[in-house]
Amino acid sequence: MKKLYLFVLINILISSIIAIRFFFVPGASFNLVGIAFSVFAVLGHFFSAYLLLLIVCTPLLWFKPLIRNIILAILFSFFQIGLYVDTIVFQQYRFHINQSVLSMVFSGQVVDFSVLTYFLMFVLIAVSFCAECFILYIVNNKLILPHKKSRIVLLSTVFLFSSFLISHVVHMIAFYYAYSPIMVVKEYIPLYRPFTSKKIMSFFDEKGQRKVVYSKDNSNASVDYPKNPLVINPQNNKLKNIMFIVLDSWRYDTFSEDISPNTFHFVKQNNGVIFNNHHSTGNATRTGIFGLFYGIPGTYWDSFLRNSIPSLFITTLQKENYNIGIFTSAKVTAPEFDRTAFVTIKNLRISSNDGSAASRDKQITDDWLAWYKRRDTSKPTFSFLFYDAPHAYDFPDSFPVKFKPIGDLNYMTLNNDTDPLPIFNRYKQSVYYDDSLLQNVYDELAKSNSLDDTILIITGDHAQEMNDNKLGFWGHNGNYTDAQTKVPFIIIDASELEHLKNNRSKMTSHEDVIPTLMKHYLYVKNDISDYSTGYDLFNPITNRNWLLMSNYSSYAVRTSENIYFVNRLGISHYMDLHNRETDETPNYQSIQEAMNHMRYFFQPGKNSLKDKNN
Repeated sequence: MKKLYLFVLINILISSIIAIRFFFVPGASFNLVGIAFSVFAVLGHFFSAYLLLLIVCTPLLWFKPLIRNIILAILFSFFQIGLYVDTIVFQQYRFHINQSVLSMVFSGQVVDFSVLTYFLMFVLIAVSFCAECFILYIVNNKLILPHKKSRIVLLSTVFLFSSFLISHVVHMIAFYYAYSPIMVVKEYIPLYRPFTSKKIMSFFDEKGQRKVVYSKDNSNASVDYPKNPLVINPQNNKLKNIMFIVLDSWRYDTFSEDISPNTFHFVKQNNGVIFNNHHSTGNATRTGIFGLFYGIPGTYWDSFLRNSIPSLFITTLQKENYNIGIFTSAKVTAPEFDRTAFVTIKNLRISSNDGSAASRDKQITDDWLAWYKRRDTSKPTFSFLFYDAPHAYDFPDSFPVKFKPIGDLNYMTLNNDTDPLPIFNRYKQSVYYDDSLLQNVYDELAKSNSLDDTILIITGDHAQEMNDNKLGFWGHNGNYTDAQTKVPFIIIDASELEHLKNNRSKMTSHEDVIPTLMKHYLYVKNDISDYSTGYDLFNPITNRNWLLMSNYSSYAVRTSENIYFVNRLGISHYMDLHNRETDETPNYQSIQEAMNHMRYFFQPGKNSLKDKNN
């Protein structure tokens, strides 16, 4: 056992040396603190990984030495080769190897391997296997473990275990205080999941004096965003008010005259453009709102959070001296939009007072009305109202019930046989309630004579499934079908929107909002690909064949016929539009294009996206 453990320690050292390649990709930048943390993180991570491998290999001690050594050499050489190949993948894509990447590479549609490549791979396998055999030979036959050498093994173990503890504790502190030089290290180490706990940190920070450090130069950032400095409104054009109204968990089929009559009539009266095939950038709030404010895939969330990188849309509004009002029913700190999209906004409104979602929704409406009436009318205004009642299926007890029969929501009892009608009625009632609050907003826009000078976007952050696919899915964050990602999307503007109407039946995404606003309303002269992967909705969309969506730990490439889903383990599934697996072969060209979007802002120097309508 001691010799097997010594063999493991030697492999930890080898893996740690190979892992250095992760930190030498173009654009990587670390200060001394980040470098020091990286050492502890790498050593601690591989120590824990190899301990698991040691446990798996323990039964081999009862095998004959020759068979045991061959199996060990195969296992450990496979581990080292996999790590080395992952450094190559990471240099190319800025994310780590997984089954989805392997499927794409070996599909024959994207990459053709030369004879030389196969030969080099064979050489790598042979050399690695022989190296592991040689290490086993030395450990078993040449190394004797007297007291002093046993002491070295013990000290090495203590150091590695300490590295493991130190890295996790330090990361927990760094995450709480948004210290990006440490947080960014997570991106570079495969399968690394350092510890975070706001509850533990708040115990030591009872007064809540949590500091969020925003670095304007983002010198430690691992992203190249924007690709070029923005050229904003050089002709000094007059700027319009901009307004986002977003309902959490708003299904596309509940924007109707029956369920949301005030909004429906308001849109019709003001010639709003209703998009019929619009999807969020995710099936969860984090990635849905991220895509809406950044115009890029939600897969960038972790990197932007670790680096506290704000939305360029928000910083452009600030440079143009907009009044900015952020009114969210739920806390803006969970997900951490206070450390991403809104990190540059001083005195940010964190949340409404505690209470039910319905009462908080009423509060943001009242707060917005008060703020809007006293705003500085000499400046343009941006408003963001984010309602929460549909997410909680909530409405006041005193609010008249329109949709019957109505039932209570209990996630513990939901299953594939649950009758969705009473639950769906409760959900529709919550949308109906928020719609009643929004009439106050619409009235104020008309009363203040600001409607003609405002572009208004009404949408949801994601949808909400009622077991639509008959697979037992309720709510969101479960799959990427229409039931969880297709949302209402309406644009209202007093100006001519005929060009927008060309795209109202095309596949559109939350990624398209920011490039459209930046180009046509904030007069940013840069090519859209400098700051977004979305499309300009004023240009006819002719070549979009897929949409990229994500959540906390997975992503999907959706076409008009299928969904290519990659789960948190990197394992891919090819589904139909009702989330049932299909035997068809994915179009790996489209998947590669989606992956190019996922890595585009990780690649310094690359300043364009192919096949984009800008």
